Amino acid sequence: MFCTSINYKSADAEMRKNFAFSLDIQREFMSELMKAKCISQCVILCTCNRTEVYFCGSPAAPEYVDKLLAEYSKIPKEIFSAKKRFYQDEKSIIHLFKVASGIDSMVIGEDEILGQTKKAYHSAKEADTVSHELNIIFQSAIACAKKIKTETALSKTSVSIASLAANEAVKLGGNINVLLIGATGKTGTTVLKNLISHKSINITITLREHNPDFKIAANPSINVINYSQRYKYISDADCIISATSSPHYTITLCELQKYLNKNKKRLFIDLAVPPDIDSSISCLNDAELIGIDYFEKLSESNNILKMNSVDTACEIIAKETDTLKKELYFHNFLPYIESVKKEIRSKPFEDIIYKFKSEMNAEQFAEVLRIMKLYGKQ
Repeated sequence: MFCTSINYKSADAEMRKNFAFSLDIQREFMSELMKAKCISQCVILCTCNRTEVYFCGSPAAPEYVDKLLAEYSKIPKEIFSAKKRFYQDEKSIIHLFKVASGIDSMVIGEDEILGQTKKAYHSAKEADTVSHELNIIFQSAIACAKKIKTETALSKTSVSIASLAANEAVKLGGNINVLLIGATGKTGTTVLKNLISHKSINITITLREHNPDFKIAANPSINVINYSQRYKYISDADCIISATSSPHYTITLCELQKYLNKNKKRLFIDLAVPPDIDSSISCLNDAELIGIDYFEKLSESNNILKMNSVDTACEIIAKETDTLKKELYFHNFLPYIESVKKEIRSKPFEDIIYKFKSEMNAEQFAEVLRIMKLYGKQ
């Protein structure tokens, strides 16, 4: 098995975009690969951070894959070759396991890559470009990734400030009302996507004007108001998040006090630099204000937890790939099992032992003898 990869570690976004093939192009690419005599199986995985071809074939296969990737991307082969990553046999299997589990991702432990790996594998199955080897390898990688997500904190610990902010809102509990100021900015848009993923949150966002290009605002679960109305909605809000690039406060203590007509606890989250929210609101009863510094510290702490989880994940991958290799070895041995049984029966047992001794290194021979001893004790 081989893997040729163009990913974020060696190629910038400008180059990677040339390898961001559509689904139709991916199917066409796999079809072209399967026409080559040197290739027997293939899967192509395309994401925003990587394009990887996993394939089985003869020693001539990698050269052919490189040639085709250069043609489809319109990147000169010498430039492409300088940026690619190449893995073979066990290293290609371990690489796939790390990719599927999120260990090799730009954001360690991100969940999206597992779904993308599944789609790539199922697309190859539908195109009939995989057989036993890649079937069992991809199935094992997907199962291992699920195990890692269950048994480690790798994907359970948020590291992006946007996801951490959404989690703080969720912690308030119950059916909560969130007012998001600055939903059209980069940080605000990401916060909004994280909030939408939680069904227990009623979301109101502010827009300075109704923006037809802001597609996510069309979501029926989102209430869209004009920015000038923001103070009126704070009265009913449990959590107020502000993430604008404005040089001025979006919320001031003086203006806020005119609208607070309900005695309730409110969480104010300020994700802006410079700050969006007047820090003086902390003096109000039942008002809690947390800012960017809080989330940066929390993110650093979570990254440490993730790195600890990476070590555990790698241990799981080592065990699972060892099991996979034994399965592959045994499958390749199956066609010979009857003839080997016949040959073994026709020879003295001592001859077989001496054959093992002459063909194996000391560690391998010791392991064979250990297993035979176990049979002797039964």
